[in-house]
Amino acid sequence: MQDFAAMAYFVHVVEQGGFSAAARHLSEPLSTISRRVAELEQSLGVRLLERSTRKVRLTDLGETYFDYCRRGLQEFDSGTLALRDRQSDVSGLLRLTVPPSLVEPFFLPAVVAFQALYPNARVGILSTERYVDLLHERIDVAFRISPLKDSQMIIRRIASYAMYMVAAPSYLQGRPPVAAPADLSSHRIVAFEGGSGPVTWSLRQQSAAKPEDATVVELVPHLSMNDFAGVLAAAIAGCGIARIPSILCASYLRGGQLSRVLPGWTFDLVTISAVTPGTRNISRLNRLFLDHCAATLPGMLAQAEV
Repeated sequence: MQDFAAMAYFVHVVEQGGFSAAARHLSEPLSTISRRVAELEQSLGVRLLERSTRKVRLTDLGETYFDYCRRGLQEFDSGTLALRDRQSDVSGLLRLTVPPSLVEPFFLPAVVAFQALYPNARVGILSTERYVDLLHERIDVAFRISPLKDSQMIIRRIASYAMYMVAAPSYLQGRPPVAAPADLSSHRIVAFEGGSGPVTWSLRQQSAAKPEDATVVELVPHLSMNDFAGVLAAAIAGCGIARIPSILCASYLRGGQLSRVLPGWTFDLVTISAVTPGTRNISRLNRLFLDHCAATLPGMLAQAEV
């Protein structure tokens, strides 16, 4: 296989009418261009150019070879332009994984807004709580909440949201007031939990900034499920006190279907991170979508604060 750069030098020498003119046009040393063209002739075993002190002239074989080289360079340039055009058009398929509870209220609006900006971008969302092997399942971005296990992946923090303790007014009416975390033990708890054992909630007063100031309570759920949409529905139905992401329950708090419990106490913020395979060659589509999420999702979550 011939040296592509030497072929390009050869074409420029012919088109510019000489080695010196080609060197000026390419901003390359004259000695480099002369040497590379000579090496090309040596590798081919033919003389391509007749040289004089002022100009060059193609040999018969050189003229034939020049036509092939020029067409090849033109095809290469056309391919490069086509690739750039496609990149600037922002097209292709982006595969995501998102926790089920965050798809409809959070990521779907972000995807819709992104596709309004880039109509040729296609997005496939795998909604799952399970740990997904990005490389094996050909996933471009996994949106996950802390803690994260992907030490070999690239992790980008996107946004954070609050967790609220809530209950339906119909549940709270006539029951003992909840004035402190310890009072939760005398109430029915609806928990996001895959098993049937106790759950641990760590809370701190809003005035307490240090982690060691947290109060930890262990509670036995009256109802548990590994689906925040179900936990939310159960809380609205009056099944008990639940711990729910702010993005899910904000509209129900504003509408009166739910009430905050212990509003002076807070949970740790939950961080949403974008996890991508550990490679530097992230696609433009991928990068644009992550930038879009980082720019828009924090504002959406801020609107959910009550």
